[in-house]
Amino acid sequence: MSSPLNPLSKSQQEFCTYSGVFGTLITATCLVQQLAFVRANWITNLMILPYLLMIVSFVLLALQKAIAPLLLIISTVISFAIALLWLAGGSFSLVVIILLLYCSVITVFIYAEQIQTVLRRKQEAERAEEMKWRGKI
Repeated sequence: MSSPLNPLSKSQQEFCTYSGVFGTLITATCLVQQLAFVRANWITNLMILPYLLMIVSFVLLALQKAIAPLLLIISTVISFAIALLWLAGGSFSLVVIILLLYCSVITVFIYAEQIQTVLRRKQEAERAEEMKWRGKI
């Protein structure tokens, strides 16, 4: 059941919402692990910012924003780099590996199912509706 302002199907809406919420929780877990168990130095302090970007990208996915798929691609690359940093430092974190796999799978699924085009259509419809009502109220 899609409307003109929301061309996403119910299953696509639920996928975006639940995968965004779950991704936010996984990333928050990684961030808490980073803050609680890692000795602070300039590299580990710099690793906090990518986690915040990943949280923002998953929140935007849950809110069904058109920029979310692009941010998820960036998040996947960043999570790969973070996983490599963990392994290069002689550590292993299962939750960081889970985050990498989760980002990869969600990003591939979004592009395989063409959800990013539907999100773009939704953004364009919302923008057109806003322009239609601008100055009338």
